[in-house]
Amino acid sequence: MEIHSLKGVSDDILSSFDKMLNRDCQAGKYSLTEIRKVATNTDILYLFDKDTPVYFLLLDVFHKHKTVYIHDVCVNKLHRGKSLFKKSLSLLKEYYTTRGYTNFTLDASYSIEDGLDQKARIHIFHSAGFHINTETGYFTEAGDYNIINTLMLLDNKEIVEIQRKEGDDYYVKNKKGKVYSIKINQIEKCLNSELNQIPCPMIMYIKGRGGKRKTLKRD
Repeated sequence: MEIHSLKGVSDDILSSFDKMLNRDCQAGKYSLTEIRKVATNTDILYLFDKDTPVYFLLLDVFHKHKTVYIHDVCVNKLHRGKSLFKKSLSLLKEYYTTRGYTNFTLDASYSIEDGLDQKARIHIFHSAGFHINTETGYFTEAGDYNIINTLMLLDNKEIVEIQRKEGDDYYVKNKKGKVYSIKINQIEKCLNSELNQIPCPMIMYIKGRGGKRKTLKRD
């Protein structure tokens, strides 16, 4: 399997990905003009099976903090269930570690698309090697990284706060201040301090560990 950059490719290839995105993933999110525009300053990787667009991956690269943020992943419906995302990560690790990057980050969405709720998305990304970021935060439009207080709604309907991660266990604190361990499959949703559902920040360390991030600026 080979993954190629979308930068500098023909309009025919861009058009084929535009059709796949609108048909199989997020209808109306990207126009051909928008894809052409973001391809000039964002890493977009793709995979073809003969003449069929199979895979689309939109990445934002933050060189200062050695972080690659994964925005969008789209797999052709005919090629799903073949672990393409997980397989591609091994290629991406090799590509980005040789360039000095230390981690991938993404957000497990809470929107329901193709029958996947947030719990299912967390499970899929965890299976691929991501875990919930214990130093949770979000990117602002200016590229800053703000630490936020992310809470977890468990499947027993208890609301807890992550304290730390050790191995496959998350140590959480409940409303009474008790700290105990849970597994990733016990988490239903991520919440903010106002108990509103939010995208769940997840991270995969690919080469050592970067320091604590305060401000991120796009290359």
